[in-house]
This record gives sequence, C-alpha cells and structure tokens, in this order.
Amino acid sequence: MKRELAAIMAFATIAADPAHADPFTMQKGQGRVIVTGIVTSSDKGFDDGGHVSNIPDYDQAQVYAQAQYGATDDLTILLTPSFRDVQVDGSQGTSGLGYTDVGARYRFAHGTNWTLSAQGLVRIPGKKRADRAAQVGSTDAEYDLRVGGGYSAGPVFASLEGSYRLRAGDPQNEFHADATLGYRATPRVLLLASSYNTYSDGVGRDVFAQRYRYNDVFLSGVYDVSDRLSLQAGYTATVAGRNALRQRGPLLGLWYRF
Repeated sequence: MKRELAAIMAFATIAADPAHADPFTMQKGQGRVIVTGIVTSSDKGFDDGGHVSNIPDYDQAQVYAQAQYGATDDLTILLTPSFRDVQVDGSQGTSGLGYTDVGARYRFAHGTNWTLSAQGLVRIPGKKRADRAAQVGSTDAEYDLRVGGGYSAGPVFASLEGSYRLRAGDPQNEFHADATLGYRATPRVLLLASSYNTYSDGVGRDVFAQRYRYNDVFLSGVYDVSDRLSLQAGYTATVAGRNALRQRGPLLGLWYRF
C-alpha cells in the first residue's frame, strides 16, 4: 500500500499547472502579475490503460503568482513562484513552497496580427521532503524549452505552443502541447478556453517506471474592474489520461497590470 501511494503521488505532482504560458510578449516597460488559486480534488484516476479507477482521496490547493515584465518589445522576463498544499487519504499531507519558474520569452518574428516566440524556463524546486509520498517528484530542478505562435483578429485570439521539459532525478522528461482560445465578449469581459497536454518521454526510475499522460482543460472568464485590475473565475478538469489523476476544481485569479 505504501508503494502504491508513492506511485499515485509521484504522478499527482505533475498534474495541472496553469502557467498561463503564451507566445505574446509585453511592451517595453510594461508588466503584469497574475495570482491564481486552484483547489482540486480527486477520488479517481486513470490507470495504465487510460480507464477510470478508484484511488485514495487526493486534495490539492495551489497558488501561482506569475510576473511578466517587458525588458524590450521583443524580450519579456518571467518569474512565477508557487505554493502547494496536498492532503492524501492514508498518507501524511504536506504543504510549502512549490516550484519557482525563472526565465524569459523572446519574440523572433511578428506581423500585424501574429507573433512567433521562444521561451526558456528554469524550474527551481521549493520545499524538499522526499520522505513524504506527496512530495515525490517535486524535489529536483526542471528546464522547460518552448516555442509558440499567436494570432489575433478583432475580439478573438488564439495561441498554440509546444515544449520539451528536462527533469533531473528519477522522473522522465516530458512533451507539452498547449492551446488557448480567447474571446473579448464585451469591452470588460474576456472568455478563455485552454487545453494543457502532457506526455512522458519514455520511462523514469523507481516509481516513475511507467509512461503517463494527462489532458487538462481550463475554462474561465476575466472581468476588467479597471485599466489595471481584473478578476478571473473558472473551472478546471482532467478529461483524459494514463497513470494520472482525474482532477476537478474551481480557480480564481487576480490580474494586475503596471
């Protein structure tokens, strides 16, 4: 049972990560901070065949604070610290600082309504507690290399991105494919639909000696309180996967532009 819990928690640590990644850069001297809170729960997961199965109850609360600043019109500096609290039925929970992402996005080509960019991140682990199952897989550095494109036309914009994540330690590396569709329904209301998809590259060591994938959907609305402040509310769900959690839960966000 102890090893089963460790395996579940190993793949749980790689669940939905709403990094708000996008291919667009900030204008020089302008910045934005998005603080997002997500509370998810899961009493079911996806087994090795992709079928839904029962697992010990898993509850997770996450807070991300993504800061972006335009060093130039083509170069945006990125910083995203995070906090996570995990409670698992049959195991001791854990809470503390999660990964902190540090990096930059560079726009290497653009037109009137389209853009192409490349992004690199170093993901620094926070609280290291390898003695707790809920912390397995979050104790080593990661490196994310990403390319993406974005297109906007009137009130609609869309983005498509792909990345490869190098992971130190026992976990295997990952492929990521993400897409976002946005619609400015009114001058103050922005509707967002995002799909985040993660696929393991081969197998890792110990409890990571299995392939996995998970496909998460985020639906939300953003209301502009003022030119600088916006409020976001939505919902996220894991719609498919393999050796992964099936998570569900609400999200709330606060956007501040400067």
